Amino acid sequence: MNESGLLIKGIFGNGMVLQQKTISCMSGSYIPGESVKIVFRDECYESRVSENGSWKIEFNPGSAGGPFNLEVIACKEKKVFSDVYVGEVWVNSGQSNAQLPMLRLKHSYPEEYALPINKNIRMITIPISYAFGKEKDSIENPKWICASPETLDEMSGTGYFFAKKLWQDLGVPVGIINASQGGSPVTSWMDCDSLKKLGKKDYVQRAEKWVNQTEIDKVLKEFETSNNKWNEEVYSLDVGSKEGWEQISFESLDETWEFCNIPGDFYDIDGAGIQWFKKGFTLSKQQADLLNSKKCKIWMGTIVDADKVWINNEFCGVTYYSYPPRRYEVKNGIFKEGMNTVTVRVQKNGKIPIRFYKEKNYCIFTEGARIHPVAYRNVERVENSIPADGLVIDLTGEWKKKVSCKIWDNPGSFFFEWEPTALFNAMLAPCFDLAVKGALWYQGESNAPMYEEYADLLKQMIILWRQKFKYAQPDMPFIVMQLPNWSDGYDNKDLDKQDFGSWPGLRDAQKEAALESVNCGLSVTIDAGEWNDLHPEKKLTGGTRAAKEALRLAYGKEYNPSPVNESIYKEDKGLVIKFDCGKSKLTGFAIEGNHADFNKKSDEAVGFCLITKNGDEKDVCARIISGNEVLIDTRKIGLDLDDIKEVRYLWKNSPEQINLYSEEKIPVCPFRVKI
Repeated sequence: MNESGLLIKGIFGNGMVLQQKTISCMSGSYIPGESVKIVFRDECYESRVSENGSWKIEFNPGSAGGPFNLEVIACKEKKVFSDVYVGEVWVNSGQSNAQLPMLRLKHSYPEEYALPINKNIRMITIPISYAFGKEKDSIENPKWICASPETLDEMSGTGYFFAKKLWQDLGVPVGIINASQGGSPVTSWMDCDSLKKLGKKDYVQRAEKWVNQTEIDKVLKEFETSNNKWNEEVYSLDVGSKEGWEQISFESLDETWEFCNIPGDFYDIDGAGIQWFKKGFTLSKQQADLLNSKKCKIWMGTIVDADKVWINNEFCGVTYYSYPPRRYEVKNGIFKEGMNTVTVRVQKNGKIPIRFYKEKNYCIFTEGARIHPVAYRNVERVENSIPADGLVIDLTGEWKKKVSCKIWDNPGSFFFEWEPTALFNAMLAPCFDLAVKGALWYQGESNAPMYEEYADLLKQMIILWRQKFKYAQPDMPFIVMQLPNWSDGYDNKDLDKQDFGSWPGLRDAQKEAALESVNCGLSVTIDAGEWNDLHPEKKLTGGTRAAKEALRLAYGKEYNPSPVNESIYKEDKGLVIKFDCGKSKLTGFAIEGNHADFNKKSDEAVGFCLITKNGDEKDVCARIISGNEVLIDTRKIGLDLDDIKEVRYLWKNSPEQINLYSEEKIPVCPFRVKI
C-alpha cells in the first residue's frame, strides 16, 4: 500500500481553474488494483490503480462556470477540492518581469487595491526551485488565490493584467499558472533533448554535471565560504558602522564630509566598499507635527548596490541588491522642528559606480499622497497629487558623502535556477497534466549578450512546450512579449554606449521566433519600459497588450497586431517602407519633449536611421504617405540611394522618442533591413 495513502500529483488545489471544454488529466498513486474515482459536476470518472501503484484519469470539466467541488475517491479515502472554477487557463513564464509581483506595483496601481474581490481572476505561483536529470511531477501544497485587496500582493503584475483583460473580454474565469524566476535564461526552461537537437553541447554538459549533488554542494560551499570571508572583512573595515555614523546629525558633520548632489553617480571607490551619505532638511513645527501624526514613507529611488536608511537615527529599511525601489515606512514620532537628518549607507559590490538613479523619487511623503514612481514616456501618465492635509519633502539636491572603507570585489553568488534545464524540470514539469489554453512568455533580458542564438532557442522551446503540455491543442497559442526600452540607468546621451548586451538584437530574435512559429503572437512594448529601470512598473500596458494579442490569436477577437515591416523599395523621392498593419493603419503623433502626445497627430515619424556603405549612421525622419507606408526622403538629407546599405527603426537599447503607432496606439515593431 502507498504509505502516504491517496496521492494526487501536479498542481491541483482548492480554488483552481480548469480549462473549459477540453480533456484534462489527474494522476497519482494508491493501492495496486484498487479503484480511484473523480466526481465533478455530477459526472463520475473511474480508473484502476496499476501494479506499480499509479493511476491516471482523464476528464472533461465542461463549459465555464463555478464554483464547484471536485472529489477524488478511493476506498474509504476522499479528497475534496473546493471552490473550483472552469474557464481559461494560461501559463505566465519567463524571468523577473514575468515574476514581478503586484506588491512592487502598489504605488503605480492603487486603484487595483480598491477593487472588491474578483473570484474570476485566479493564479497559482509555482515555488522557486531547481532540479536536474529528472522532471518533477508535483509541487508541495499548491496554492491558488483569487484577486482581492488581501491577495493581490502575491500575484504577478504581468499575469494579473493579462488575466484581467481576458476576463473582461471573454466573461469567463481566468486562471494563470505563474512559473517564472528572475534572471533565468531561456535554456533553464528547456530540457536536454531540445538542447541536443540544437547542438548545444555546452548547455547539455552543464545540466548533466549538476545531476551529481556532490558537485552542487561543492559550489554552494565555495560561494558560502568566500562570501562569509568578504562580509567579515567588510564588517571589520567599515569605520562608519563601528563609529555609529547614523547617529551624527547633519549640522554636526565635520570637514571630512564632502558636498555632493543626489541623484547622481559616484566614483570615489574603484572596486567594492562602503560610502555614507547625509541630507539635512528643515521642518517647521507644523510640518513636523503633521508628519508625526500620519503614516509616512521615505523613497530613495533606486541605488547601486545595497543600502540602509535612517531618519534622525531611526532605522527605516534595508535593501540588499540594486533593482528594487527603496520605499520604506517611517516610524511615527521621529520628526522634529528644525534640522532633520537622512542617512544612507551604501554598499558597493564591484566596479559599477554607486548610483542614485535619475528620474526616480527621492522624498518623504505622507499617506494619501500620489507620487507616481516612473518616468513618463508615452504610456500610463499619472499626475502627482497631494491631499490638502498631506506633505511631501523633496530630498534631491545637496547632500554630503564620506567613504567608510574599500575592499576587494564581492564574490557574488551562483544561481542553480539559472542553469540549463533547472526550471523546466522543477517548476514547469509539474504543470504538464493540467490542460491549458496557451502561454505568455516574458523573457530575454538575460540572453541579450548572446542574442545571436536566441531565436533558435526560443523556437525550439515553443516546440518543446507544445509537446509537453499534451492536453493543450497541438499548436498551443504562444505569446512572446518583446523586451521594452531600457538603458541601465544611464543618461540619454549615453544610452547606447554601455555594455549591457544588445537589446535591439534580442528584440529582433524574439520577432523572428514569433513570426516563424505557427500560432505565435508578438506583443510589442518598446514604449512601455523605463530607461532607468530593468523592472518597469508599466505592467498594465504590457499585460493588456499581451492579452489583446492572445485574444486575437486564440479567440478570434477583433484586435490588430503591432505593425511589422513587410517590404522596402526605392523610388525617386527615396525609400518607401511598407508595413503589415492587419486591418489597422499607421498613425503618427506629435512629440512633446520626450513623449508622444496621443491627442495630436503628425505625419512625421522619428526613430529611423540609415547606415551607409562606409558605415556612417544618419538619424532621419520618415513621413506617413498611406495607411501602411512611410517615406524616407533621401533628397532632403543629401544621400544617394545607392550609398545606403541598411535601414533601422528604433534600433537602440532605449529609444528616446517613439511616435509611430497603429490606430489602436500599438507601437510599430523595431526592425533592421539590409538594402
